[in-house]
Amino acid sequence: MPIFRSWYWDIFLDFIVFHKLAESKLSKNLEGEAGFPDFVVLERKKSRDAAKYGCIEAKRPYDNMEITEQIEGHLNSYGKVIYTNGLVWKFYKEKKENEKVYTVGSIKSKNKQAIIWEPVDNWYELMSFLEDWDWKS
Repeated sequence: MPIFRSWYWDIFLDFIVFHKLAESKLSKNLEGEAGFPDFVVLERKKSRDAAKYGCIEAKRPYDNMEITEQIEGHLNSYGKVIYTNGLVWKFYKEKKENEKVYTVGSIKSKNKQAIIWEPVDNWYELMSFLEDWDWKS
């Protein structure tokens, strides 16, 4: 129960902080054509005019990973997008050009809670690609 309570309060507080941030003038420049992505990658600078390098959109593991209007809007606004459900990682640069896709697992069709993991090498390839991903180019 304490673990659940801790998790619940963390989510609740994150929700409150996000909505307060979304309402603030400081965050208005982070809003894109499709609203706020889950994460915005910015220049390391403490300023409202920090350059936006891209964004990350995270979905639930069982969510469909097709290109949606939301992802198209993020591509139009941010140029580079990492789109993931934790099991499939899609990397985009400029206008729907799929740079790379990594699959580290999938949901079992009969049991929506069971994950079928891919070989560990897929994780290593994903980590290597993430380390080399250049947000600035």
